[in-house]
Amino acid sequence: MNIPTTLSRLARCGLLSLAALLAGGPAAFAADLQVSPISLQFQAREQGQPFWLSNSGTQPLRAQIRVQRWSQAEGVDKLEPANDLVASPPTVEVQPGQRQLIRIVRPQTQPAPVERAYRLIVDELPPSTAPQAGASGAPAGLQFLLRYSVPVFIAPDVAAAGAPANAASAAAPGSGDALTAQWKPAAPQVLEVANAGKARVRISRLIYENAKGEQTELVPGLMGYVLAGQRMQFQLPPAATRLAPGGVFKARFNDNLQEQVLRLAAPTS
Repeated sequence: MNIPTTLSRLARCGLLSLAALLAGGPAAFAADLQVSPISLQFQAREQGQPFWLSNSGTQPLRAQIRVQRWSQAEGVDKLEPANDLVASPPTVEVQPGQRQLIRIVRPQTQPAPVERAYRLIVDELPPSTAPQAGASGAPAGLQFLLRYSVPVFIAPDVAAAGAPANAASAAAPGSGDALTAQWKPAAPQVLEVANAGKARVRISRLIYENAKGEQTELVPGLMGYVLAGQRMQFQLPPAATRLAPGGVFKARFNDNLQEQVLRLAAPTS
């Protein structure tokens, strides 16, 4: 399924993507389906966490919840079905003004030396009864179905990682220090970022600072995640074609509001 660039970026960063089903007639949209929280973090041996669906609309809604293993292969996100993390129940109906508890459960808590990543996919399902047709015989309006893609992380087990049992950083997201990047200036320009750490790094507000200290903002908000031990490619905006060599890329990593240098390897064609 093709998703607009902005929504694709939001989906990578743990927000929603939107699937619209055209049904004819005037457009009408309300995000009646809500989810909470927008990300989940399991400790290394934690077995379950709550996840909530709520319905702010006036009609019942149905939703399907799936868990998929998240990896990054050849610089792109890859999702595949997971059986070591499950949603219970997998389908629900939420009444107007109500909310429904979903348990996200690990059947077995197998230790892992690096953080594991998943996506919780929540799909709003079509209503069980079709909307009434208008005078022309066409459906009454434009029907939108929401899809949420919620990131889920399981912290590495300190013993499996060979770290001291009291290591405070074992369950914490990774640091920008574990990242290295390669700028590929051939069109379309790509920034490939590798993460040598044991936990993911979330990258936001990417800027380029030239040798004179002048800055060009390339990505004002969230850019995406680089998972533990993996690499990800990010296509740069057209403004990158005007960047002069000899500068540095800077970005915000995880919850740090201060831009830091993203270590850059030599450009390649």
